[in-house]
Amino acid sequence: MKKTALLIFLLSIALATSVNAQNKPAAILEPYTYKTKLKGGYRILFIANDSLQYLYLKKGNKSIAEISSTSIGLPYMNLGHVGADFTNYFVLVHSFGPGNSQDIELIEKTTGKNLLKLGASWIGADEEKELLLYSDKGVPSKKDRMVLYNVLTKQKQFFAFPNDIFDDPEVLSRIELEKITEKQLIIKYDINKGYKTKVYAR
Repeated sequence: MKKTALLIFLLSIALATSVNAQNKPAAILEPYTYKTKLKGGYRILFIANDSLQYLYLKKGNKSIAEISSTSIGLPYMNLGHVGADFTNYFVLVHSFGPGNSQDIELIEKTTGKNLLKLGASWIGADEEKELLLYSDKGVPSKKDRMVLYNVLTKQKQFFAFPNDIFDDPEVLSRIELEKITEKQLIIKYDINKGYKTKVYAR
């Protein structure tokens, strides 16, 4: 009788321990502080479990797609954040630290699908004009071109990188989009001697 009572007691302790272990979070996570509200009533939802962290695209109560996932504990900038929010699309940027190129996806809000090829990298955007400036490669060469993509018309324009920007590494991290007009694309870029501006005809 005593053995039976002891066995029941030990089983109840084991069960309680198991339940507590399941309810206890694997780690205390920092809040996801990047922009989550998008135009058109869309939003990004951050979710994490014991091993992975995710970003989901939602509208109202409808979950449209899982748009990113990484191992738990990796920086949220690796997971992704909104770089530009257009009417029907948005740019999800994946950052991997200073000096590195920033991988991007141009995601359609209604489907969660990415329109860009793997390896596309951020340069800049004009949300009002719905224009995205990017590179097809994270480490471009002199023969590569910057791509100006019109999100509304799906048309592309191509522009050569400044020759002197290749004198130093980390090309894309040293280019900034200054201004886009109907007739011009203007960029600013960093070289050893300071910043330079280059104007392209469109």
